[in-house]
Amino acid sequence: MISEKHLIKVDEKITPVHYTKRTEPSLKVGADYYVCFGNNIVYPCILNEIIEGPPKRVVISKYDNGKPFGKHVLFSNEIGQTPEEAVINSVSF
Repeated sequence: MISEKHLIKVDEKITPVHYTKRTEPSLKVGADYYVCFGNNIVYPCILNEIIEGPPKRVVISKYDNGKPFGKHVLFSNEIGQTPEEAVINSVSF
């Protein structure tokens, strides 16, 4: 479990990759992950649901300041198991 559920600023030397080069982490419902929506700012999140199909999607609950801060439906390769992996797999808009 992620001990601190606060946003994290990741080193600017770590950069997102093109969406075709993102990698999907091992997915487990109820597990802790990280998500980045840009600017190397990462939020802890919990995987709520996996939506099978091409493309596979996930439903996450994002946290900030220790409290739930919204649910999002994302592609399964837009989250990471570490803050750095989340930046590499940054969400595309």
